[in-house]
Amino acid sequence: MITSPMITSPKISSPMITWQRRRFSDLTGLELHQVLALRQQVFILEQQCIYPDIDGRDPIALHLLGVGGEKGLLAYARVLAPGEVYSEPTVGRVAVMQDARGSGVAKALMTEAHNLISDEFSSTTIRLNAQTYLKGFYEALGYEVVSSPYDEDGIEHIEMLRKSQC
Repeated sequence: MITSPMITSPKISSPMITWQRRRFSDLTGLELHQVLALRQQVFILEQQCIYPDIDGRDPIALHLLGVGGEKGLLAYARVLAPGEVYSEPTVGRVAVMQDARGSGVAKALMTEAHNLISDEFSSTTIRLNAQTYLKGFYEALGYEVVSSPYDEDGIEHIEMLRKSQC
C-alpha cells in the first residue's frame, strides 16, 4: 500500500523501489493525490515556481511511480506518446522526493522510463525539456542538447534528445 510522502523523513540511502506503470484511468485516488503532492513539493514549493502543473496532459499520459515500501512515493515521471508534444515520446515531470536524492533513484527512474517507452512505443529515441542545471545528469544517460537555453516558468531549460540506443 502506498503511503503519503514523508517530506521530513531521514535521508534515504539505498531504497528498495517497486516501479508501477499506470494509465491515468488506472491511478487510484490515493496514487493521484501522492503524484500531485510530490510534483507540488518539488516544482512549486522547493523550486518556488508558480506554474500550471495540471495542464490537461495527465489523462493522456503514462505515469511511472517509484514506491519505496513504507516511505511511499519516492519518484515519479510522466511519459507522453509520440505526437502529443514532439514526434518522439517525451518524458516530463521527473521528480524525486528530496530525501531520496543522491541515492541513484533518479537514474533508476529514468532507466524505467526508457524501458516503459521501449515497451509501449517500440522506440528508444526520446525528447525532453530539462532544467539546465541537470544537463550533465541527462547527458550521462545518453541525451544531447538540441536547443539553446530558454525560460520556462522562470527556470532556464534546454531541449534534449536521446537518440536510438542499440
